Amino acid sequence: MLRPAAAPPPRAPQIPQIPQISRKIVASPSRHVQLALVDVAGPAHEIEPQPYLRISFNIGPGYSIDVSGPEGRSVFHCRRHSLMVIPADTAFVHHTATPRPAGRVHRPARLATFRISGELVQECAIGLGLPPRDAVLRHHVLAGDDVLRGLAQGLLADLQAGCPDGALATERAAAVLVGRVLLRQKRDAANDVALIDDAMTLVAGYIDANLQQPLALEDLAGIAGLSVFHFCRVFRERLGATPHQYILARRMALARRLLWARGEAARGSVLDVALACGFASPSHFSAQFKRSTGQTPSQWQRSAAGGSPPQS
Repeated sequence: MLRPAAAPPPRAPQIPQIPQISRKIVASPSRHVQLALVDVAGPAHEIEPQPYLRISFNIGPGYSIDVSGPEGRSVFHCRRHSLMVIPADTAFVHHTATPRPAGRVHRPARLATFRISGELVQECAIGLGLPPRDAVLRHHVLAGDDVLRGLAQGLLADLQAGCPDGALATERAAAVLVGRVLLRQKRDAANDVALIDDAMTLVAGYIDANLQQPLALEDLAGIAGLSVFHFCRVFRERLGATPHQYILARRMALARRLLWARGEAARGSVLDVALACGFASPSHFSAQFKRSTGQTPSQWQRSAAGGSPPQS
């Protein structure tokens, strides 16, 4: 009697492979400057922490990536001949999340990555007279700088040729490149500070003009032109409070002014003030007001009658 055939074992689910990064290390006589020619075959890869600075010169097609790291998420646009700065001892994940048009295949990224010792970076910063805080490079992309492109192309040609003028000449060329990157970052940071200050002033004005409306964090971040993560961090640094704490404080200040202006004459003034300050519930408004001032709105209104108007 024939036995029924045994059922085939279930297939294990296939886990998509993260494409490997191909690296070719070019020999260099310098212990401070090395070159790695890198091909990234697919749309996602991890950048592992290393004890040296990496400056990746894009010698292939342009591409855009989502970046996840210690400071949250951001988007980098890496045009051809742009430079990506990767700080030492920091890990990141890059992923090209933008859907590609139908029929268009992913083109591998091709990078010439300069590996530069921390000692050389510190010597550059000291030579430029930069304070320690300005010598800490961040993960970002530099584009549209013809001087940087020329320096990177010169250093690449020198390393590919085997450093014909010796290790010291190669290190001097790398030091000039690093110095330019440090100064560019310092200049961009100064511009960013001014832009962020202007953005926070705009957001603060918007909050004051719309206290009677719901104020969503995403909308405020959009006004500032920042991601929600970056907006919350910058907001607290600049204004000394979280967005929620700041909005509540501004609503309480408006409530005190309105209660003082209305005095005891207007019947139902507490309800009107609650609505004018963005509270849909009078009980919620009263609880927040008492937490802020130690008195209910009616108690505060009576005690403030005849006094000077409250400060903004």
